[in-house]
Amino acid sequence: MKKLYFALIALLLLTAAKATIGQEFNAANLARLEVGKTTLAETVALLGAEPQSSTVGKSGAIGYLWQHVQSKSSVWTGRSETQIKHVMLVFNTDGTFQRILQLQGVDLDPEARKRLMEQPAALHAAK
Repeated sequence: MKKLYFALIALLLLTAAKATIGQEFNAANLARLEVGKTTLAETVALLGAEPQSSTVGKSGAIGYLWQHVQSKSSVWTGRSETQIKHVMLVFNTDGTFQRILQLQGVDLDPEARKRLMEQPAALHAAK
């Protein structure tokens, strides 16, 4: 009987796969960021995770990436699904939040999107 249970558990494990990249973060708190005020440490506390990577731009501003990709598939049912959350936040040389540069798989209300992405991008393009 133990062999039957073991074989059943092994079969179930072999018919499903799950892969995760990055660390889960609280994207709902993105709307709480304040342009020119929020620091990286405050952002990490709001999102509940450290950034996955960073990039320094020509101006000295730093882009920090938070990304969480979760993929599940089942050989048994033939179904697979992938969920992606990706955000790149830019911080000024003084260490304060400048704008959201990239956003995928995260819903922001229209006002927050305008305040955090569109208006800062327009100001940046005008320089």
